[in-house]
Amino acid sequence: MLVRVASLLAILGVLLVPLCFGCATVGLEENNISTTENCTVSQNAAVNVQNSGVNGNVNVEIWGKDYVELTWTKSTAWDKSELDKVDVKVTQAPSRLDIEAKLRSKDAKVSVNYDIKLPKSALLAGVTTADGSIKIAGTSGDTVAIARFGSISVQNTSGYLDITAEKGKIRLEGTTGGAKLTTSEDAIEVVNADGDIAATNSNGAITVNDCKGNLTLETSIAGIHVSNLQGCVLMARNKRGTITIKGATAVEVVETSDADVRADISSVGVKGTAIRVDKGSISLHLASGINANLELKTLSGEVAVNSSAGNINVTGQFSPQYFKGTVGTGGNSIYAETSKGRIDVYGLGTTG
Repeated sequence: MLVRVASLLAILGVLLVPLCFGCATVGLEENNISTTENCTVSQNAAVNVQNSGVNGNVNVEIWGKDYVELTWTKSTAWDKSELDKVDVKVTQAPSRLDIEAKLRSKDAKVSVNYDIKLPKSALLAGVTTADGSIKIAGTSGDTVAIARFGSISVQNTSGYLDITAEKGKIRLEGTTGGAKLTTSEDAIEVVNADGDIAATNSNGAITVNDCKGNLTLETSIAGIHVSNLQGCVLMARNKRGTITIKGATAVEVVETSDADVRADISSVGVKGTAIRVDKGSISLHLASGINANLELKTLSGEVAVNSSAGNINVTGQFSPQYFKGTVGTGGNSIYAETSKGRIDVYGLGTTG
């Protein structure tokens, strides 16, 4: 009987060995090998990093020297022979540097991590990885960054960014040039950026703070939060999740199905402001000097211009569930509608 138990434990021990690359098991040692290569590139050379079929992290930053320092590290938790199942190819051409990793075998259990330092004269054109994160700091040039299963962080870059993290967080800070951001299972955060931003998410929140430029923001089941924007919220749309817009220059379209909306409005553009909610309340905070036509409608709730809105002049036809009139001397339109909820109007700077 003891022999049978010992045999069973031995079999279970074998089964505990990872069945997929990337799984960790106590007692397994990781094998690594690093290679560093220096490359001289011309002014405004485009640098591309393609790790699309290989797992691993990619870190790209600017440094003060006039050449590229490229370090790649192959890693495996399996036998050292796995390290030979991936090749890294560095190709130089006039005004171009391509760095690409390719697996020799589909079942290779090896990753490749990159640390890349670029001169200020180089332009980062693209970075792609499969399962791993991407970090970019201080680079210039229009850049495409793609990570299938990992986060993407970009700081202090100049140039348009086209970023896709299929299932990972995206964070921008201090960037200039605008961006298109897409992810599905995590948050999008933008801080202190200059340029128009289009952000699309599926199951994660979108947060934009202290930025300049116009915003187009869309997610499914999470909140959208904007604060201190020198620009217009062209669209903020989701299916479920609170939408909060504070300190924006203007707001054009806000839509949600099952959540509340709070919007600060300092000015109204020629396209007006339209806020539509299915199940949720709307809170409008209007600047004291604003002039606009105002229409508010709720099917099940109440419309109210609160006493704290005394610093704005609102006149028109009131009823419990509908208002149509003007703010100040009138002008471009502000329209707000909800099916189940109330609509409150406040003066900007008051609570509510």
